[in-house]
Amino acid sequence: MHTTMLPELETYSRVEAAARLGVSPGTLKKWAIEGRGPRYSRTGAVKGKTIYSAADLAAWLAARKTTPRACRGGSTG
Repeated sequence: MHTTMLPELETYSRVEAAARLGVSPGTLKKWAIEGRGPRYSRTGAVKGKTIYSAADLAAWLAARKTTPRACRGGSTG
């Protein structure tokens, strides 16, 4: 269940965020533990719900954009 109060405050549960990224919730949890996934927040100090903002998901994806090799001008063989 994501919130839609204001677009910049739109948040997703781990399951929803994983679906938007095309990975499993377990992968998203592993990335969080390893410190390499998108930023997230916790709703409580202990055992709180993990939530991801739409803005943080978009920023994380944007930081991972690459140019296909063929467009880089590198050698093909």
